Amino acid sequence: MIRLHIIWNNRRRFVVSAAMGALLVLVAGGANAQAITVWKVSKTSSNTTCSYPSQTTCNTIQSAVTAASSGDVILVGPGTYNESVVIMDQTTPTTYSRDGLTLLGAQAGRDARVGRYEPWEESIVNSTGTGNPGITVNANFVVIDGFTITGDSAAIPPAGIVVGSKSSGYYWAQILNNILENSGTGVFLYRPGSDSVHRSPYAVIEHDLFRDNTAGTGANVGFGVFSSGATGPVITENAFTGNKAVAIVISGGDHAEVTNNTSEDDGAFVAYVGAIQSLFSHNRGKKFGHKGVVPVVINISSPASTPAGAYSIYPDAAIDIGPGNSHLVISDNDLEKGEAPISNGIAFTNTFPAAAAGGNPTYNYYVTVENNKIKGFPENGIVAEEQSGGTLIYSWILGNEVLDNGSDGISIQDSNYNISLFDNQVEGNLLDCNDATTGGTGPSGITDIWLNDAGNSSNVTGPPPLCTPGRGHDH
Repeated sequence: MIRLHIIWNNRRRFVVSAAMGALLVLVAGGANAQAITVWKVSKTSSNTTCSYPSQTTCNTIQSAVTAASSGDVILVGPGTYNESVVIMDQTTPTTYSRDGLTLLGAQAGRDARVGRYEPWEESIVNSTGTGNPGITVNANFVVIDGFTITGDSAAIPPAGIVVGSKSSGYYWAQILNNILENSGTGVFLYRPGSDSVHRSPYAVIEHDLFRDNTAGTGANVGFGVFSSGATGPVITENAFTGNKAVAIVISGGDHAEVTNNTSEDDGAFVAYVGAIQSLFSHNRGKKFGHKGVVPVVINISSPASTPAGAYSIYPDAAIDIGPGNSHLVISDNDLEKGEAPISNGIAFTNTFPAAAAGGNPTYNYYVTVENNKIKGFPENGIVAEEQSGGTLIYSWILGNEVLDNGSDGISIQDSNYNISLFDNQVEGNLLDCNDATTGGTGPSGITDIWLNDAGNSSNVTGPPPLCTPGRGHDH
């Protein structure tokens, strides 16, 4: 029986999967119908190459990709394939002969987060020793579904899957139902430049398992997903564990949607630097830093007016918001327990260098932090740290439940301003509500507005106090 697996829902679903795509072509028929070739890759095959029409079964994935044309389907049987795979155009940057290519592993359509315990049932791509990532995508509308993938730790980047490493063109991919493990980074989305030729990659990353991606040294080590300059990536319903720097990094780019993911025993859950109009919502994470934390290594080439060079920085929060972000929404997330250096639940942090913002302001603005539950961190639940020019301005902290943290529940440190804090429930912290800003017109000269926040202790006692017992938002 042919499994019909349809993936289509607004901008998040842009590909009809292989079986349905082939069926639609057959139904259309006629002289103008495009022929779809289904290639097979098997460890039991003795053919080193695929060559249509005489031979459509071979023993390496790359030989099938090389033989394939736009819209073709490649079925990969179980076994370990010790190779790196590159999916790219055949001729020029404007001719994409492998657009719409679909790679289906032995576990295609089967959620990688549930019940994938038998390695012999997997199609395993392991590029260790090749000096390359596991799979590199430089084509449009590519589907990678149902694999286990490990990239070479010596590759640049040392990733399981890379989308968009060439210097021009559009790169769109769906990365579904894969186990991405033991690389430096599970999936790397890369925009190599900022001019009109260097176009952003776009990807849907869904139902994947990212585990123990800490291989290698230097940059791009310790991450589940690293999005560098991507437009509109959708990262949803994935599981992350043992990625000891940050599970997900959104660096530059815009309209990233990160929703309904889980994180356990990672370093940080997410880090934002220089991102615009992005969403982090309905994610759940716990035990941050429990298995140790590796630093985020940033290599920056910048004008003389900003600091350049290599930086090795430990994240300090489960949600770590570095410089230069705007119009972020951080909502309805559940964060529990961190171990140093993951000392805070949500931090607008001063640890990242200003140059990391890529020319954007060092402060964050028009950010909404709403309806999150934060519990059991060594220091603060939510903190806007101090730096020249501020880490957070013109923003909103609304309806959060912040409980039992080792220092402050909510802490707004000096140099931040024009923050509205409404309906937060802040209890069981060493100091529930703390606002150390100066130069404003609020109580004791603070620059922010606190209204209807519940907390038993405040550094500003009024009138009115920052927080009042029993007057907070009812969760």
